[in-house]
Amino acid sequence: MKGLIEQKYKRILLLGIVLLIALTGCGRRQQVFEPSSKGEESREEENSVEEEESEFVYLEELEIEDINDRRHIYSTYMPKGCEVYDGFGSYTDHGLSYTARVENYGDGDKQEEYDSFAYGFEVSMEYKHEPVDDYTDVNTTGILSNGEDRYYILTARGIDYEGVPFEVRYLEYLEMQSTGACINWSLYTYADYADEDTDLIIDEMEECFGVDLEQMKAGCKIPEGEPDPDQYEVKEGHNALEDVEGYQYLGVGDISDYYKESFCQIMLPKARSTNLRTDHGYAYLHGVQITLDVNNFFYGNTLMDNMKEVTDVRYGSREADENVIRNLQKTSMVSVPVFKDAVLMEISYEKKGSRSDQYFPKAEIFEYIRMDSENYLAVEIYLSGEDYDDSTNAVIRELENAYGIDLSNYYNEESSEANGDTPEISDGIEPSVTVAAMMGNEADESREELPDTVLWFNATYAPLTYSNGWDWRMVGGVEPTEEMIEIKKYGLQSSWKVSDRQTALETARNLQENGHRGSFQKCMDELDELGLLELEEKEFKKEFLKSEIEDKDYRYVLAYNMHQAGFDADDMAAWDLCRVNQLYADYYICGYMTYEEAMDASLENSLILQQMYSSWEEMVEGYMLGYQFWSRDSGTGEDSSTKERYHFYELLRESQDSPYVLDWDMKLEKSW
Repeated sequence: MKGLIEQKYKRILLLGIVLLIALTGCGRRQQVFEPSSKGEESREEENSVEEEESEFVYLEELEIEDINDRRHIYSTYMPKGCEVYDGFGSYTDHGLSYTARVENYGDGDKQEEYDSFAYGFEVSMEYKHEPVDDYTDVNTTGILSNGEDRYYILTARGIDYEGVPFEVRYLEYLEMQSTGACINWSLYTYADYADEDTDLIIDEMEECFGVDLEQMKAGCKIPEGEPDPDQYEVKEGHNALEDVEGYQYLGVGDISDYYKESFCQIMLPKARSTNLRTDHGYAYLHGVQITLDVNNFFYGNTLMDNMKEVTDVRYGSREADENVIRNLQKTSMVSVPVFKDAVLMEISYEKKGSRSDQYFPKAEIFEYIRMDSENYLAVEIYLSGEDYDDSTNAVIRELENAYGIDLSNYYNEESSEANGDTPEISDGIEPSVTVAAMMGNEADESREELPDTVLWFNATYAPLTYSNGWDWRMVGGVEPTEEMIEIKKYGLQSSWKVSDRQTALETARNLQENGHRGSFQKCMDELDELGLLELEEKEFKKEFLKSEIEDKDYRYVLAYNMHQAGFDADDMAAWDLCRVNQLYADYYICGYMTYEEAMDASLENSLILQQMYSSWEEMVEGYMLGYQFWSRDSGTGEDSSTKERYHFYELLRESQDSPYVLDWDMKLEKSW
C-alpha cells in the first residue's frame, strides 16, 4: 500500500513539474535573488552546481540585475558566452544577436508591463514601413502568450545602405518575473552569418522557453506579401474609425495633441495595420503609408519653418543614401488650395528593391495644416512602389480627395487600370467630406491668383522666400496674418533698422541707388589707389597684408577676386535690386506702404532689373555675386552659404511649381 501511495505521489509531482514548465518555460529562469547573508563564494558554489546539472549545451543560466532597484537580481537562460553587466546582456555569434535588460515600467504592475510591450510592438510595426527601414513582405505572429510571458516574431525583407538585400528575423520576448518586473530580451537572426550551430541554439531556446521559433531559422522561407491588409479591427485602447459614405478605404476619427488640449477630425485608411491612438494616427495599405500627428509651434516658428526643417533633414539623408537611391528630387513648398492655411512639399526618388536589383518609385509627401495659433496637423504620406498593387491607386485617390492634394504623378502605372480610363473614387462621395471641411479650415474661394506681373516680382526674391520656408506665390511669401506681421516687423527692425514708413522708404532708396555695389566699388577704388588691383594673386596677398588698409575685411579679397574674374559693381546689381522688391513686399505686409504703392514701386524697380539682365539665370548669377560679397563667403567650402542659397534657386527652377517658367522678357505692366 505504501509503495502505491509513493508511486501516485511521484506521478502527481511529475505532472506538476511538466505543467509548470509548459506554463512558464524553464523553471529556474524566474528565480529571484534577494539580498542575502551568503557570501559570494557560496553563491558561486551554487551556480557551479547548477551549471553541471544543466541539460543545455548552448544556453546557460545567468543572473541579471535590475539597475533601478539593485535589491532584485533575476536569473534566466541566455546563449552561452553572453556578457551581462549593469542590467544589460549582450551576445553576438553564429549569426545571432541577443540582448536582454530588466524593465519595471509598471512598478510591479504586470498589466502595465503588458501594455508597454503592446505599445512597443505597435511602434515597431510602424517603423517597418518607414522610408528608412522600408521593409517588404512584413509578417508577424502578433503578440502571443506563453503563460505569463508575452512575445512576437517578425519576418520581412529589407535592403541595407550598400544596396544589398537581406532578410529580417526578429523575436521580442517579455519574460515576466514574480515581482511584476520583467526581463525583456530580443533575438535577431542574420542568415548570411549563420553556421551549423545557429539552428541548434534556436532549438535549445525553443525547448527552454516552450515556444515555436521555427521562423527564426535561416532556412525558413519568408512568404511574399502581407496577410489580410484590408482587415480592419479596432485595437484595444484605440480610437475607432467610422465609415464615410463614398469612401471604400478611408474612415473618420479624432486626434489630439499630446496634452489632449486641442482636437481635430482626420481621415485614415482602415487597414490591418491601422493604429489610431488619441495623439497619433498610422496606417499602411497597398504600398501607401500615412502618419498623422498634432504638433506644437515652438520658438515663433511658422508652418513653413517647421516643414523646411523636417524636409531639409529628410532630403539630406536621402541624398547621402546614394548606393540605393537615384533620381532624387524635391519640390518647392506650395500652399494647398483647399485649405485656408496649409503647405505641401514632396520628395521623390527611385530606390533599389529588396527582392531584386530593380529600382522602384518612392515618394514622401508632407502636408502641414494649421489648426490654431499653437498647433498644426502634420500629415506624412509615404508611397512605396515596390509594394504597389491593383488597389493602390484607389487608396491614393481617396487620400487626394480627403486632403486636397494631387498625387497623380505617383499612381501605379502597372495597375490593371493603366490600360483603360482611370476610375473615380467610390460613387456617392460628397465634396464636403474632406479634412478641410471637418477642420473648418476651408480656403476662401474668393482669393484670386496673383497677376503674372506680381508673380514676376515675387520670382526675383523667390530663393530667399524658399530658404525661409515660405510660398513664393504670395506677396512677401506669406499671408499677412497678425502672427506674420509681427515676424516681419521684427525682421525689418533687427536686420534693416526699419521701424516706420520713413525709415522704410529711406532704406529702399539707399539700397536701390547704392547698396553693396557702393561697398564693392569702394573696395576696388582703395585697392586700385594702392596699386594692388592688378597684382598677381600671390603678390596681392603679400602686399595686401602689409597695406595701410586698417580693416583687413575679407570683402577686399573678394573684390580683388571678382575684378580678376572680370566683374564690376553693376554685375552684382541684382543682389540689391531683388532685395528692394522683397522689402516692398514686406512693407506692404507691415503696413508701411499700401498694396498699390508697394506694387507700383516694385514695377519701377523690376523694369530696371529687366533692362540690366537678359535671363533669370543671369539675374541669379548677379544676385549670388552680391550675396557672396555681402556674406564674406569664399564660396569654396562644403558649408558655403552661397552654395546653399544657389541650391534653393536650383530646387525652385526644377520644381513642378517653378517661378522661372515665367517669361523673363514678359511685358511688366500695372495689373492691380
